[in-house]
Amino acid sequence: MVPSAENVTTPESVPQVLVRIHSIVRRRLAGGPGGSPAGINLRGHSQQWFDVAADEVIAEELRACFPDGEMLSEESGLQSLGNGSPRWRFLVDPVDGSDNHSRKLPLSAVSIAVLEAEGPLAPDRVHWAMVGSLDEDCPLTATKNLGCRQGEEAVSVSKVRALGDAFVSCELSHHAPTGRLATVLSRARSVRSYGCASRALALVARGALDAHIDVRDRLTAESFLAAAFLVQEAGGYALDLDGHGFQHLKDLHSTTRIVVAATVELAEEIAKELGEL
Repeated sequence: MVPSAENVTTPESVPQVLVRIHSIVRRRLAGGPGGSPAGINLRGHSQQWFDVAADEVIAEELRACFPDGEMLSEESGLQSLGNGSPRWRFLVDPVDGSDNHSRKLPLSAVSIAVLEAEGPLAPDRVHWAMVGSLDEDCPLTATKNLGCRQGEEAVSVSKVRALGDAFVSCELSHHAPTGRLATVLSRARSVRSYGCASRALALVARGALDAHIDVRDRLTAESFLAAAFLVQEAGGYALDLDGHGFQHLKDLHSTTRIVVAATVELAEEIAKELGEL
């Protein structure tokens, strides 16, 4: 049962709503195209039917539960969920990893971060978050200062401290690893590339990966903010290589470079090795 609008903003009930949204999106996309046209999204990128369909489902569900909110989505931009001044901002990537999903690769996710309406798009400002694979029933959720969970089970990052012991993912789309980045990847125990930031970071939160690197300066908040919050609540660390602490992310056009890692020692080693890219 979905909590009513009067109590959805309690720590206990918000994750329930986000989990339900993940389930509804999965069911909707499993049904195939249903009249939702493709087009161009907020940043001028092409949309596929599932991007639009997922966006519509999420907006409908949030509007029913959070009349004191607004939704900021990669696909539809900023929209009010009710009347009056919004208290909460729902930062949404309806289908992160759209190219993967279009090819039926199991590397795409629904990503939602809940922040206060005013202020920058930074992990430290998130109160609740959910990242759910489109190929798994049970998403990861987190509540500020209460940890990260997958269903009833608490999850945590690994304890790997050294790059030489680490399984590392690195986003390589539109980027060739040269110089310092190539050195970092060559020193890691193993390297993966997923093409979906939220899924890669969720794997760090679960302890399956030890770190994720993206130095392309193409990453925008809707793709990583929820998942970076999951990592932090699971005991990990997120660093902004531009030195802004993510406080410069004011909208979905602002980009950043990140290192997310299970331990502060691993995060600092990677950041030091990358140096001035």
